[in-house]
Amino acid sequence: MANIIRSAKSSSNWDVNELIAYNITVTAVPSQQFFPQEIDVPLTAAGLDPVLATADSDSEVRPDADVSRNTAHFLQYLQDATTPYFDVQNVRVPSIDDFARQVLITVGFTRGPYCVLRRRSIPLLICDYNRKVAQISVCLRDMESGMLLLLQMDKTQIGRSNVEACMIPGAIAAYQLNNNKRQERGLPPLDAMTMPCIKMIGTRPTFYLVPVTKALSDAVISCQYPSAKTEVLKCEVASDHNGGMEAPEYRGIALQYYVAFKSLAKSHWEKFLR
Repeated sequence: MANIIRSAKSSSNWDVNELIAYNITVTAVPSQQFFPQEIDVPLTAAGLDPVLATADSDSEVRPDADVSRNTAHFLQYLQDATTPYFDVQNVRVPSIDDFARQVLITVGFTRGPYCVLRRRSIPLLICDYNRKVAQISVCLRDMESGMLLLLQMDKTQIGRSNVEACMIPGAIAAYQLNNNKRQERGLPPLDAMTMPCIKMIGTRPTFYLVPVTKALSDAVISCQYPSAKTEVLKCEVASDHNGGMEAPEYRGIALQYYVAFKSLAKSHWEKFLR
């Protein structure tokens, strides 16, 4: 594959050909292999409101003695995400961004000095060109250390085939950014970081671990084929339900995956926060 043509592209222009060009594969694994712990744990054990998994997303829920403000916000954003509006070009567009951000907040990803940001572009050094960017739908960020988690979304319900391919250069860009920040703080750059990532098609999440090494980053920077293969692992929510999180039977399972992924993601980002 060394003779594949490579060029400087922002993340939004990546597809499966770029993954092949940089010796990157994506492997789907079951939850038992992906997560180090059981995921079939009641939401209450994680400190979450059980109403999150049982409420009808079509009904308006307001904060009261039985429903927390956080839960009410989650359900309102979910309703907005699954009720598309028409934009100025008369195209149906669901409001997914706020919901994706709220999921991370509700599950507890922001416990600590972290913030959840939407629609961020970060520099991607590729083929010796420094004016390309990785466009991130939602990210969890430590303002001192850099990117901790990336979430890439497709706002349609059917999904584009290249959402996954667009997400992976975002992880490479995050590796480059985080190492730059380490050097600014007088710390040595790291040879490897595993970036936790989430892909959302509509409101259905898929969870990823993207290992980014210095060798892979250098290959992207120099437009070369790396000799070592990079294997990205992904785990889809195991459910027979065809819809998204508007359905309580799917939502409860998906939230269990989010809870498990929070612990797994933290175990990886703590390694490059040090």
